[in-house]
Amino acid sequence: MNLFNRKIASKVYLLFQLLLSLMLFANTPYYTYTLGVGNNIVRIQDAFEPFEKLIFDTSSLSDIFWKLGKLYLADTQNAVVVVYDPESKTYSYIGEGQLLNPEGIYVDDNGNVYVADSWGQSVYKFSSDGELLLTITKPESPIYGKSNDFIPLKVAADKRGNIYVVCQGVTNGLAVFNSEGRFLSFFGANTPKVTLRMVLQRLVFTESQKAQLLRIRPPSPTSLAIDSVNSVWTVTQGLFEDAIKRFNVAGVNVYPPLAVSDVNFIDIALDNLGNVYALSTNGMIYTYDLLGNLIFAFGGQSFYENRLGLFRTPAAITVSEDGKLFVLDKEDGSVVVLRPTKFGSLVLKGVHYYNQGMYMESEEIWREIKQMNSAFALTYRVLGNVEFKKENYSTAFEYFKLAQDSKGYSDAFWYIRNQWIQRIVGPIFVLVVAIALFDLIRTILIRQGIIRKGERRKKLKDSWILRRIKYTILFLKNPFDGVYELKKHNSISFVTGIILYVVLYLENILIRLIGSPLFFGFGAKRIDFLNLFVDTYRLFFLFVLGNFLVSEISEGEGRFKDIFIGTIVSFLPYILFSVPIALITNILTLNESFIYTFSMQVIWGWSLVLLFIVIAQIHNFSFGETVKNILLTIFAMILITILIVIVSILVREEISFFTSVFEELIFRAKVR
Repeated sequence: MNLFNRKIASKVYLLFQLLLSLMLFANTPYYTYTLGVGNNIVRIQDAFEPFEKLIFDTSSLSDIFWKLGKLYLADTQNAVVVVYDPESKTYSYIGEGQLLNPEGIYVDDNGNVYVADSWGQSVYKFSSDGELLLTITKPESPIYGKSNDFIPLKVAADKRGNIYVVCQGVTNGLAVFNSEGRFLSFFGANTPKVTLRMVLQRLVFTESQKAQLLRIRPPSPTSLAIDSVNSVWTVTQGLFEDAIKRFNVAGVNVYPPLAVSDVNFIDIALDNLGNVYALSTNGMIYTYDLLGNLIFAFGGQSFYENRLGLFRTPAAITVSEDGKLFVLDKEDGSVVVLRPTKFGSLVLKGVHYYNQGMYMESEEIWREIKQMNSAFALTYRVLGNVEFKKENYSTAFEYFKLAQDSKGYSDAFWYIRNQWIQRIVGPIFVLVVAIALFDLIRTILIRQGIIRKGERRKKLKDSWILRRIKYTILFLKNPFDGVYELKKHNSISFVTGIILYVVLYLENILIRLIGSPLFFGFGAKRIDFLNLFVDTYRLFFLFVLGNFLVSEISEGEGRFKDIFIGTIVSFLPYILFSVPIALITNILTLNESFIYTFSMQVIWGWSLVLLFIVIAQIHNFSFGETVKNILLTIFAMILITILIVIVSILVREEISFFTSVFEELIFRAKVR
């Protein structure tokens, strides 16, 4: 097949893939999303498709659980646990005449059923035949607290028989009981969120006002789950990045913060591969792996029509051994069943291999996923690890760059750099030896008088530009003399200061273009020039204006021009050395990040010391007066910022008011 035919075949194949993707997208009433290249949310093929809706003879279900081929439902209307066998389409019931309002259910590996009864204020344990084995009521232990009510909402049990209960209004975490029903302790509490407003209130409020404030309490967990290795998981509605937690035996959360999350999570479920499914009140289902990476996000809410796959009041989620999802829709007492598509099954299996470190075993899976959808970012991270294991470091480097995997990028670059150094050491050594021999021969010939030593070039004529550069550099050598030349002889003009400010902005653009993504971020080259302009100059603007206003009040000697020029000249270390350091980052890995960090700390420290000296000399202040002046300047900067924010809000409101008036006039004119 010639090159032309191969191109035609390639285009036909891509068109076929596009049509196939559109057909897959059309099968469901919702879209499926994931994290794509560049950490952007992208739409992909459907990972799960709804195929069945189970309707039950009740109007109120509160929880569901799948175990051993059966679906268990907490029926609050009939006060029983319904056991549904989908194979035989038969029902059985547990807790008839014993339960009052079953809110949460859990089934262990032995088929024992745990029920959290909120009205009965008890947790019950039944055998698979419905025999009552254990009843747990409010603990009498002082650790539990006399003021804490015992209103169980959710329940789960680990392989050792310990029982974990979510109690309404209890903010100490999960109540833990042993297999005999004795209260042990609280476990897995959330930490309270302290806002800046709370801190300021406690700084300025009187004791009586503080007493009227609500005590800072952590939110109570909303639901929980136990995985195959006995780890306890919780989900908390109202939190974002730490909405899902996985606790070790010491009660410490070991699950990383979520980059993509939802504050409305109400339930979670875990499959046999270790993937986490989180259900939100808006009908969205988020799928994460063991490392907190988003795999899929799909689902949705519908208020006006019954479409299979959309929910009205989603309340609970569970997953079967073969990967099917069961989602409880509380409004109509139905359960929607979703099954993984071929694409979804491949991704979930590949993610499992990846989390187990089985990169080579998962290579074919991920290459097939890449053919089906090239926007899946995790694909490039896995393939990068595969190529790294094969010692194809250049290919791995490119994959890690696409995946924006800093660690993998750094490790692959270390090997590439090592190979490059080995190749150039020999030529560099030969070049150094050649230069040394040339200099030795030249020196001998000069001493023998065979050749004459070249005369020194004449000094360049002292031009206006060179004088400005000389006086500017003087600030680095001797800032005291530099300020003297600035104040007394106007050695640095206003134009020179403006040029330095412009150079600073251009350098901030340049370092993002030439710096390593390990230190400046993989998205650094996507520059928002307006935001960068504001970020570059806002502090300079506030400092110059604030210092001028404060100095006028405190009888400082500096003119606005002196402050304007002296401030930017103080940051000459950054202007001179930031670009070279940005270039150096391209030969550094994360293991040498201290070189960049320490260099920038030295530059910023040097610049701030120069700024302090320049301000002191411009205004002819003593050390104490300079400290006071700078503190007042910072305070003035805060006030100016607040004033700008207030003015911008007022202007926005005025524009909105006049716009609405204008639209009203146009509307009335059209009506007439």
